[in-house]
Amino acid sequence: MKKNILAIQMNSILGDTRANYAKIDSMIEKYYSSIQDNSELPDIIVLPEVWTSGWDCSIFQNCIDSFNETEDFLSKIARKHYVNIIGGSYLRGVEGLVKNSCPIFNREGKLLQRYDKIHLYAPDGEAETVTSGDKPVIVQLDGLKIGLSICYDIRFPELFRSYINSPFTPELLINMSAWPLSRKEQYQVMAQARAIENQCYFLALSQTGHIKGNINNAGNSLMVEPMGNIVEKLSEKEGYLTAKINTDIVYETRKKFPNLLNRKIHNFGFIPEFSGEMQNV
Repeated sequence: MKKNILAIQMNSILGDTRANYAKIDSMIEKYYSSIQDNSELPDIIVLPEVWTSGWDCSIFQNCIDSFNETEDFLSKIARKHYVNIIGGSYLRGVEGLVKNSCPIFNREGKLLQRYDKIHLYAPDGEAETVTSGDKPVIVQLDGLKIGLSICYDIRFPELFRSYINSPFTPELLINMSAWPLSRKEQYQVMAQARAIENQCYFLALSQTGHIKGNINNAGNSLMVEPMGNIVEKLSEKEGYLTAKINTDIVYETRKKFPNLLNRKIHNFGFIPEFSGEMQNV
């Protein structure tokens, strides 16, 4: 199975949700207008963490979406372009709590699932506003199984091992982030490590550009294949990461190097939720 992935690396306009809606809409329209052949059409669009607000925990309280406006916006894009969307994340108000939530939509614009960020980055104050999630999520889009994570989650390999331990083992893992430029090398190393450990594709998608003061997002988003090689990588400029997922490569790697079958520990403390066909593929 082959699927086209379009990941959008952007610099959010700090605290201005409407402007960020317009920016994402414009970037997506620009990409579609550049397509020369239907074989280039994306099957899945991926957005970065807190793209609606930008990464500044001091303004999070003012950027909470309690009326699903972000999800309505993304659903319309999915329907318009007949494309699956993994909606990065936004600050979702729900029952008096705030979640750093990633909504997932199919081609008809139907909300399939949400992943709520599990590991919150306390040094920046995220945990003071946001309540952590407690469920890993595997979503199936056009038959492709995808395990989700947000930013700081990438530092906790047991989360990704829980995905691999699932009977619905993903072929692609995604981390959506607003990763700091000062630690961009760590992000690449961990993305490669997670791909190698779990013998699957790994997409590490960060926001880019200036936040405030001397704080900047990393950009440098990348796609890694199951042996740890980088197949696509961006610079610090805004732009589009496009990559083709070939699940045959995943299965061939796992067969040739049966690392996952040789594991001695299988219980990693998480049981992922699965949104897709209830069968082991």
